[in-house]
Amino acid sequence: MATSPFAKSTSKPGQGTIHLTLLPPATPTYSILNYTYPLKLLPSTPHILPAPETGPSEDASTPSQLTHVPLLFLLSYGGGLLPPDSLSIILTLDDLTRLTITTQGFTKIFPSPPSSPLATAAQTLQASLGRHSGLLIASDPTQPFNNSRYVQKQVFELADTASLGVLDWVSEGRRARGEKWGCSDCRLRCEVWRVGGSEQSKRTLLLRDNILLASPEPHILARRMDNLGLFGTLILVGPLFTALGNFFVKEFDLLPRIGGRDWGDRPSTTSSTESLATEDAGEIEEQRRVSQWRRERLKEENADGVLWTAARVRGCVVVKFGAKEVEGGRRWLGAMWKEEGTVGRDFGEGGLMCVR
Repeated sequence: MATSPFAKSTSKPGQGTIHLTLLPPATPTYSILNYTYPLKLLPSTPHILPAPETGPSEDASTPSQLTHVPLLFLLSYGGGLLPPDSLSIILTLDDLTRLTITTQGFTKIFPSPPSSPLATAAQTLQASLGRHSGLLIASDPTQPFNNSRYVQKQVFELADTASLGVLDWVSEGRRARGEKWGCSDCRLRCEVWRVGGSEQSKRTLLLRDNILLASPEPHILARRMDNLGLFGTLILVGPLFTALGNFFVKEFDLLPRIGGRDWGDRPSTTSSTESLATEDAGEIEEQRRVSQWRRERLKEENADGVLWTAARVRGCVVVKFGAKEVEGGRRWLGAMWKEEGTVGRDFGEGGLMCVR
């Protein structure tokens, strides 16, 4: 038998490598983009960034010189994972680059085969972000079917000025088929580390978030979820997401509290009206618009059964949320993102696909 002239492949099923680099003067390009079955990584139309307000004499090393943000779809054959499928992705963003990663629909976790009831689907992401880089992972919810098993681990290492936004949410299953948190085991883990700084070898843990959805009996887990059909986590870190993180914290602080006044149902007082009269007419109109938007959003939150909280943790903003149904969660998150504007402006419409 003839000997192949090519080196033997070392690739394993489900492996992927992404390396985004910056070509002169400021064009982000994939220097490495490869994947093996059952993983698919498909680049799409990038988001064109607006020209910087300063002139061309600005230092080319500043992050405002970036021209566009690539969009990458993370897919799998069949739209999901069948245990024991396993995906492993290594992602590197060079200095000054940005990337948006999304999906085209739910990531389905199919039931473990009867011949291997303990078989587990797995997905691992190891990401390294350079200085002034930005990564947004805005995928559709994970959808574990009844009797499925799934383990996910994401580890992010950020340089001192890197930015990260991660949306990680999971649904109850196939509601149309009567599934309600019937997965056998679902574990989601996310770690955010800060590297470099004054000591280049220093590695500091900023956040470790763990979600464990498991129960010996499906009805026990469903009862613990208290009629929620969706549960998710949003993690925001770095300068590109500072405004969005502040927005979530501010809106959470303004939520009506038990025993407190419902600010959305009472008219403003005369004194507050007089104080507004001294301000610019445009600012007054904007305040009225935001107040109206907030009242409408609160009504939708009540109708969709949305519960959420936001907190600052070691320089990160962590948002936890749940809703009765997936669509209610989409509406709430989409309203928040679109009102604040960071995602669409700095990462493109691709980052908003998951909330449409």
